[in-house]
Amino acid sequence: MSKMINRRVRLGEAGLVQGTTQGPWNFIYGVSAVKDPKWNIGDSVELPNGKSFVYCKSSGVCYTGQGNSLFNAVPATGIDYSAVYAAAAIGAMSIKMTNQGVVAQTEDGLAGGTIILNHSGTSDNSDLQMRGIVGNTAGGVSDVITIYLDAPLTAALTTSSYAFCMPSPYSSVKAGDLPACSKVGIAATYVSAANMYHWEQYEGRCWIAPQAGCGSTVHGREVVWRSDGSIQLRALTTGATVNGEEQQVAGYIMDNNTAANGSTEIMLTGHF
Repeated sequence: MSKMINRRVRLGEAGLVQGTTQGPWNFIYGVSAVKDPKWNIGDSVELPNGKSFVYCKSSGVCYTGQGNSLFNAVPATGIDYSAVYAAAAIGAMSIKMTNQGVVAQTEDGLAGGTIILNHSGTSDNSDLQMRGIVGNTAGGVSDVITIYLDAPLTAALTTSSYAFCMPSPYSSVKAGDLPACSKVGIAATYVSAANMYHWEQYEGRCWIAPQAGCGSTVHGREVVWRSDGSIQLRALTTGATVNGEEQQVAGYIMDNNTAANGSTEIMLTGHF
């Protein structure tokens, strides 16, 4: 187990990460079946031009110029709400749980995720503890695994305490028409398959495939994600699926659209 604590790095500043060939951030445009040892899934970088990217692992094709979705869910990839396996004292940096998910957990497969602990086992949310997951042991369905925390417990756990946990949302990213999923952003480089490590842009200037009306409607500036990863205007009329009332905000159009010339550049306004 290796501790995986996420970080946000500003590139191009003295003493911080630099590239070696065509520029200080050419690595952002790479795709690899092998994880870069310098980065953990969920790490993010900010360029001097204001663009920000997060390190992801694909679970399918990922597009550039069209939004890609966060695909992890409990219990499909995490551990569902269940009693902890063993008591843990105040100050403990790990807990034991039975894998109540539907898939085996690989070593450190939950790293970068979140665990929610209910130490009293009641429905009172005042007794919750939330921690980041920095690693875990491997185990199959119904096996007992150890989950390592990013900070110590402030209340003791008993075998009547409950918890559930999710892996890093960035460990399963894919394109597709997915209306029940949130978009992380656009891939820095096209990703052709699952299980590929790459960077997704979630903030800053970019182009995203637009629907009709983007850049040709008076006062139409804010854009939201459609389920297929394209963007549309935020409309105020009824019909959330069509008009975007309940859609996730993507950003705003940067063009001067006096001539109804369309949306060329978008300012992504997602946050890490």
